[in-house]
Amino acid sequence: MGSGKTSIGKKLSRMMKFDFIDTDHLIEDKTGVDISTIFEHEGETGFRKRENKILESISNIENTIVGTGGGIILSEENRLIIKNMGFIVYLTASIKELVYRTEQDKNRPLIKNGDAEIKIIEILKEREKYYKNTSNIKLSTDNYDTVKLSKIIIKNYEKYEKNNC
Repeated sequence: MGSGKTSIGKKLSRMMKFDFIDTDHLIEDKTGVDISTIFEHEGETGFRKRENKILESISNIENTIVGTGGGIILSEENRLIIKNMGFIVYLTASIKELVYRTEQDKNRPLIKNGDAEIKIIEILKEREKYYKNTSNIKLSTDNYDTVKLSKIIIKNYEKYEKNNC
């Protein structure tokens, strides 16, 4: 949520000459409405079901950078799918930075009502262990340079590929 998954994912895919898929955008394309509208009509449970179906549908793709919504990690089934897809990067940022990047974004239904900082702290507390246990590396995006971060990811990906092929 505001860690830079889409921005870095797009840059990384161009640098690696891979495709880029954003699961939230796939859901919006498939339904014809934005994420906030899905939350309004189906709640978080309905959205998470859609998210799981999209993830399952792309689970066998190769040479693709996949950016997911931050809450996709809450489902054990999704965590298993994600781990089986390959090299996983956990992008994070400080609470201050996450609040700055997200508090004015109206398409973030989990933080649109109330104090963004408190909501983000609660969300991260719930998800942190899943992010850590599912990812291969963790990178802070506080000093947000997409090229530099992409180069770090590529270097780690190449090590991963060398050791896992």
